[in-house]
Amino acid sequence: MKTKILKFGMPLMAFLLAIVFAFATNGTQESDNALVTGYIYSNNNCVALSSHDCTVQGNDLCTIDFKQVYKTKSGTNCSIPLMRW
Repeated sequence: MKTKILKFGMPLMAFLLAIVFAFATNGTQESDNALVTGYIYSNNNCVALSSHDCTVQGNDLCTIDFKQVYKTKSGTNCSIPLMRW
């Protein structure tokens, strides 16, 4: 009796775990058209913007109040300029 449960239960558990981990590791990719958090230089620091309409790809550089908007913040440095459609 115990071996029948193990012979049927173990493959079933492995199959169920595979399904669970497949959904758990399904990451979402950032769309190039999605709005992202932007950073600007202010007083030699990168400051996050509360609202803007910049994307990863576009035709023009994204600026707010004549300051370039960047995608990432690394300490006090901003990098990867954002664009505007």
